[in-house]
Amino acid sequence: MNRYRRVSTVFRKELIETLRDRRTLMAMVVVPIVLYPILMVVLVEALKSEAGRQEKEHYLVCVPDQDHRAWLDGVFKREEDARAEEARLTEEAAKRVGRAPENAAAAFQTRLRWDQITIDVVPADQMWDRVSRGGYHVGVLVNPPPDPEHFADRHNRVVQILYNDTNPLSDVMYRQLNFIFGNEMERIVRARVRSVAGSDQLLSPLAANSISTTSPDRQFAKALAMIVPFLLVTMTVTGAMYPAIDLTAGERERGTLETLAVSPVPVGQIVAGKFGVIVTIAMTTTALNLASMTAVIHFSGMDKLFSTMKPESDSVGLSVEAMIVGEPGPGATEFAGQQRSNIERRRSIERAAAESVGFIASAAPVVLASMIPFAVLFSAVMLAVCSFARTFKEAQNYMMPVMMSAIVPAMIVSYMPTIKLEGVMLVIPVANIVVLMRELFLGNHNVAAMVLCLGSTCFYAAAAVVVANRVYGNESVLFSDVGSYKTLFVRRYLRPQKLPSSAMALLTVALLFPFYFYAQAGLIGTESAARNQVVLVITQIGLLALPAVLLSWYARTDIRETFSLRMPSLPHVAGAMLLAVSMTPVVTLLQRIQFHFFPATDLVHALEQQKAILFGNSPWWIIVLVFAITPGICEELLFRGFLLGGLRERVAQWKTVIIVGAIFGLFHFQLEKIPVTGVMGMVLAWVCLRSGSIFLSILVHAAHNALSVAAETFPIIPRFFGLPQTAEEIGRLNLDVRTAAFLLTFMLGIAAFALARRRTA
Repeated sequence: MNRYRRVSTVFRKELIETLRDRRTLMAMVVVPIVLYPILMVVLVEALKSEAGRQEKEHYLVCVPDQDHRAWLDGVFKREEDARAEEARLTEEAAKRVGRAPENAAAAFQTRLRWDQITIDVVPADQMWDRVSRGGYHVGVLVNPPPDPEHFADRHNRVVQILYNDTNPLSDVMYRQLNFIFGNEMERIVRARVRSVAGSDQLLSPLAANSISTTSPDRQFAKALAMIVPFLLVTMTVTGAMYPAIDLTAGERERGTLETLAVSPVPVGQIVAGKFGVIVTIAMTTTALNLASMTAVIHFSGMDKLFSTMKPESDSVGLSVEAMIVGEPGPGATEFAGQQRSNIERRRSIERAAAESVGFIASAAPVVLASMIPFAVLFSAVMLAVCSFARTFKEAQNYMMPVMMSAIVPAMIVSYMPTIKLEGVMLVIPVANIVVLMRELFLGNHNVAAMVLCLGSTCFYAAAAVVVANRVYGNESVLFSDVGSYKTLFVRRYLRPQKLPSSAMALLTVALLFPFYFYAQAGLIGTESAARNQVVLVITQIGLLALPAVLLSWYARTDIRETFSLRMPSLPHVAGAMLLAVSMTPVVTLLQRIQFHFFPATDLVHALEQQKAILFGNSPWWIIVLVFAITPGICEELLFRGFLLGGLRERVAQWKTVIIVGAIFGLFHFQLEKIPVTGVMGMVLAWVCLRSGSIFLSILVHAAHNALSVAAETFPIIPRFFGLPQTAEEIGRLNLDVRTAAFLLTFMLGIAAFALARRRTA
């Protein structure tokens, strides 16, 4: 039986046993399919019922005298008359424009009637106590006293409303009075104007007609984008939690872990089968939750509620629309026709949306696919953490901080809709996936940002999987010897080893990735070239070289073997010299090919400007030191030293070259730079692997950087090597004899490493 069949057998066995667990089925199936519809129906009906109960209650208002009472009666009467007139005008306007009113929020709004309100007169100095004790819901005091016979006289008055925050009915009445007094103020102003000017038309110089250019399904997507990403993150980690606990601590508690450990199946394949089950359950939970939430929001009518929420009332919107679609009056310009055209365009969008497949079929699969790296990441983290637990209960306690580390960032980002998928947000775990899902729901497809976001999450997930495999397979963890856990972390218990483990190497690089990204994106400004150069040197040393060297020392690895500190052979030196001379023109050729088929964006011009800012007026030797020698040493120590050392004896040679190159490319962040930089990283990894010496990869790396930066100072260099001197030249594919010569030199250098004997320990 080959390794894949063994992994498949473990996967099927664990999946069947997991699906027999009621807790897993509850989290995976019952919650999304049963609980969401019930919760949504209950929520909608509760809101409607609450509005209905408020409209059935009787409200008590106290005023200080009969004038106040008569005036307030008049206010309520005028408000009801205005509502009846508004309803009549809305109906007429709806008939003129040929559509029905769409006030979906009306069912959730409370509108009190005049006969529900009783107004009593109490002494003014007792109003406070009566309201405070609950005898009345509100008290109204007007100064100067109102004139019931002339509600629109020339006196301006102050209206004071006394209410009780802790009494729900008092709060309802207070809000209703605030709304009614706002309308009354507008009526008073219009009456005053009519008495002076004979008409109140001068108070309506503008009539706003708001038209969204977004289709209704996108408005529905906007509603989903507010809540669904957070819920999906929460439900994904919840779905992964119980399988992770059951397949680790649960097995240990049942006493079946030892049986599994002594089976003839390698631990890595057992972990792969268990890990596959956790990811499968997590993704199934995610898919069911996404489908259920989308269907519930759509069929419950919540999408219409979100899409009809406008600043103006539906009656105002219909009235203005009726004015636009009616016969144009004298003085109408071509803009009147354009306004009618805009309304018709909106109607056509609505008709097209009603006939189309809609958002569910188009965006939901992309959103679901973006959740795969996230599910892989947290499945691996949970598998590793649960491996330390001896009992199911202990594992649940361990899971709490893991779940909070996912839920809290997701919740914070969900409440910050202005955050965009750019800058350091691209590489922050969890938060970047939440923002990515929000952008996908809103129809924003920034390919570069999506690639970086998903690429960084895949990188974290790969590191987490390797760590989970390492932790689960560790003897002290497998048999839950708490005392021997120290052997994993305390240096004096660590056994000296030749090379760092692959888990340690990948985890170290993954942890450094967001910090390095932030340092590159957030600390480098435009103030001073000298300051930026100091930041770059500190970042290179502090975040790349120093952690690699310190961790190698702490893990008691062989420093010489880890970092390949070995003198190279002469054939390898000759090959490295050929590569050092030809690397820059070949990299330039690859960039030209890339930008020929995928034209350069504004980012290339931005990079050119950034280069000028970073260089400033610094001497050439400073530039070479900061941008060539320092990266050549520090980056090689981390990638071709620590990372390559962790992988080279555990992964096939060609896989090691690809992994190291891909991670090296990812560390250069800009999407346009990643492919070519990744290829360059693979070449450097090949050089170090074949020669067994990091000095040659440092030489090639530093030489390439030095030629690139020196070309900005010495014009002879770009002319000799055929390098582009402007951003526009980068996209011109130029194949001539000189380029062919450098390409041949590069191939000879590669051949020298391929033909020469490989140096090993």
